[in-house]
Amino acid sequence: MNIIEFPNLKYPKKQLYDYQLNHPNYKENLHFKSGHNLNTANECLYYDLTDKDCEVANEFVKSINCDDYKFTKVLAGGHMPPHIDPQRTGVLMIPITDEPSPIVFYDNFNKEIFSHKYVCPTLINAKKKHGVPKVKFDRVFLQINYFQPWSVLQKLRIV
Repeated sequence: MNIIEFPNLKYPKKQLYDYQLNHPNYKENLHFKSGHNLNTANECLYYDLTDKDCEVANEFVKSINCDDYKFTKVLAGGHMPPHIDPQRTGVLMIPITDEPSPIVFYDNFNKEIFSHKYVCPTLINAKKKHGVPKVKFDRVFLQINYFQPWSVLQKLRIV
């Protein structure tokens, strides 16, 4: 199992969306820019917002006993190439936009093995190859980062 859904986790979706909307500090995703030699602004339209001055996000993240997060967006027409996260082991994906494009998990040959449509906050195993091949509408998430082994994260209780 590479995902764990948290359907009962409530979060301030509108306030999070409003905070990040048109935020001037969104930057190209450095992982893809350097590790994959992509110009993320032109090739995959993938951006990160790592500012931690959003009081609503700070309160929410603290309420679930975490402190490391960022906002991410992939603009319509973009994609997230298949990858394994270099540092974090798990990511609690909090959907900020409605009906975000699904995440796809791949085998070592980039063959799709599993696809997941986000309908609620979902913890993903960041050490399994994953990506988002097609983004039809802007795809915005609050991502909460974890660094414990997946075996520990599978026992995580978030309510």
